[in-house]
Amino acid sequence: MKNKVILITGANKGIGETLSLEFSKIGVNVVLLGRNEESLDGVYDEIVATTSTKPLIIKCDLRNIDANGAKQINDEIMSAYGRLDGVIFNAAKLGKMSTIEDYGEESWREVFNVNLHSAFVISKEILPALKTASNGRIIFTSSGVAEAGRAFWGAYSASKFAVKGLAEILRDELETTSNIKVFNYDPGKTRTSMRASAYPAENPEDVKKPSALFNDYLWFFSEESQLSKQHYFKFDD
Repeated sequence: MKNKVILITGANKGIGETLSLEFSKIGVNVVLLGRNEESLDGVYDEIVATTSTKPLIIKCDLRNIDANGAKQINDEIMSAYGRLDGVIFNAAKLGKMSTIEDYGEESWREVFNVNLHSAFVISKEILPALKTASNGRIIFTSSGVAEAGRAFWGAYSASKFAVKGLAEILRDELETTSNIKVFNYDPGKTRTSMRASAYPAENPEDVKKPSALFNDYLWFFSEESQLSKQHYFKFDD
């Protein structure tokens, strides 16, 4: 993994922050993408202070990203490193927990922009770079509410169904024509701010920390995973 370059969306907190720090420890140059500059700076400073890697901050609000914004992301990565080995689409927005009847259009649009549209436009732009990597990786983040519709989960559930479809389409298009592997991964119950918002009565001490997920993500980038026929994985809680 040393000197590989991995783009992580939502790298400023939760699972994204943990993955950024852990991958940096094993020599990966991590591209930290998020919209909160202060928290991004905190992750960046910790990486620089504790490793010899070269992280890159890209501030981006995925609620408003378009093709031009995605191109700028790719251009910044290529300018800094000249390569890209993988992307982890981790950023997500929970949105409103309500019935469809009461769901606002603007909130619906924002959730889909962050959870689905951003992954679509970024994937389009970075695919040429990933195709030149020896073992390119695209990792999408799934959820239990992508397996079966659930009342009150609204745009979050619907967008995760769509992300699952996008992952399957890309896998079918790429895995017979390139070295890119596409995985869809459900991290299960994990101690994050989003989880706390969705389950306010839950004791966070009863939920695993994001660090418990790292070995799974590391395996996705392994030589062994290149031979895998399976594309959907779920953390074994």
